[in-house]
Amino acid sequence: MRNAWNQISASYQTRQQIQTVSAHYGPLAPPESELQLLGDVSGLRILELGCGGGQTSIAFAQQGATVVGVDISDQQLRFARTLAAQAGVAVAFVQGDISVLPNFQAGAWDLIFSTYTLQYVEDLPLCLAECWRLLRHRGRLVFSLDHPLRDCFFDLEEDELAPYPVRNYFDNTPLRWRFPETNVTLHSHHLTLAQWIDQLSSSNFQLCRLVEPMPPPAVLDELWPLDSAYSTLRNIPQTVIFVAKKLFKEELPLAELVEAGFDKLSQR
Repeated sequence: MRNAWNQISASYQTRQQIQTVSAHYGPLAPPESELQLLGDVSGLRILELGCGGGQTSIAFAQQGATVVGVDISDQQLRFARTLAAQAGVAVAFVQGDISVLPNFQAGAWDLIFSTYTLQYVEDLPLCLAECWRLLRHRGRLVFSLDHPLRDCFFDLEEDELAPYPVRNYFDNTPLRWRFPETNVTLHSHHLTLAQWIDQLSSSNFQLCRLVEPMPPPAVLDELWPLDSAYSTLRNIPQTVIFVAKKLFKEELPLAELVEAGFDKLSQR
């Protein structure tokens, strides 16, 4: 994955043209300036996982947050450092695996943010456990993904989206595809929405909001015009955003405490 993103970094940044004014939830979703999911981030300590070219980290820093961005790709981070210098903001960018961050202080972060990255993680429970370790009490984990329903329209044999479902929503087989205009193959992991929520719950996170934002109309018109054979793709959600907070075991619902074997009944 590191080699793949190093190879496609320049092409990705040219294609996406991500802005640095507001947090970015993905190419098919409105930005934070419209969705207003995070509130005022001034003074917060924010860790961005899979920061890529650093645009969202820079946006947070411009809004008064203390920010560290982590990414697996050296080339993406080189782009990020240059962009931050041009913007005149201080952001620390670190190369590493977002599932294992031993040099980061536990309980030190107010917000962990990630855009279209957790679907690439091989060991999701390990990654979520690390997020839980790093966040302060009731700190937030906010991340966006390709909506799992969208995967149903990806034709693995043709390596492109189809105008009708070609894949079983409940099939957890990873998806593999070639990044446009390159010969570089990427792969991501498919979970249903229920499975994502279960993963959060089992990692001691409480889901506060699940957002399925309408894509910007201009983006839909560019990708799938109403008069095209692919116009049906306009009718499905493209992005899902999870807003969760860290809980201690003592805060879990009573039924979960009993199931886990905690002797807390007399205290509740």
